[in-house]
Amino acid sequence: MNMSEIGQVQAYLLHYRMIERHPQGRPRRPARQGLLAERDAEELLAGATDAEKDRLRQLLAGLGLRLTILEDSEYPGISPGNCLYLLQRHADGHLPDILSRQPALEALRLRQESQALLSVWYLQLWLLLLALLYTRYNRALSDVSRYQEATFQIDELVDSVQRHLEHLRQHADQGDQRELIETLVNARGDDISRRCRAFVGIMQRAGLIEKAADGDEVWQQTLLGALDTAETGLHHLRHLIDEVLPPLPDDTTQTEDHSMTDVDDDSEKSE
Repeated sequence: MNMSEIGQVQAYLLHYRMIERHPQGRPRRPARQGLLAERDAEELLAGATDAEKDRLRQLLAGLGLRLTILEDSEYPGISPGNCLYLLQRHADGHLPDILSRQPALEALRLRQESQALLSVWYLQLWLLLLALLYTRYNRALSDVSRYQEATFQIDELVDSVQRHLEHLRQHADQGDQRELIETLVNARGDDISRRCRAFVGIMQRAGLIEKAADGDEVWQQTLLGALDTAETGLHHLRHLIDEVLPPLPDDTTQTEDHSMTDVDDDSEKSE
């Protein structure tokens, strides 16, 4: 790859986060304005020398990102002969301002909510989704190979949010957070369903979940989603959980604490 082709592969990864040699359950992505076709991006990576891949990795490292290459024997669910190129975040890396969280927050916006409220909605939905993908399967964050088991329906996420908000409503005296909590629990009509669907869309576009073969309303975690969760865990959000948010119901809180320990242990080993 020359530098122009390295830049094109980087652009593809920044947009889709994953390149597959033989995609399962979907056609290869065609070329679009400003982006290579998936076939071309994969062929460039497959034919790249170690030095060329190192140059790509150096470019990504400057953005707090890294390239992970997985062959068919490394995890279940990767078909024979397939190869995955995944874009992941460095657990301790700093993302530049250009890679903003703003689009994700805007996708959750229903009215003129504050950034603080949207951030709290995002975090609540994220933690409750983790409970669906991990807690009920008795699965630690480090259990990457079990990602194909982790399925859920949007109605289940909606029900989890409703039960969680009812828990908050019954324990509404939360000091400095009381006004924010009251705003959450007083969500109008179908707001919860709309936010849950918007959040699922955010996760899908990020490559963290995908439609399962079982039906239109069934979603499952992707290998990229499992790897991201295992390697970053709650590392970047622990200060928000400890200092800003009220506790989740007991069963969810206990599992998250256990999973955080698993991630910390893995991080120490990798260092």
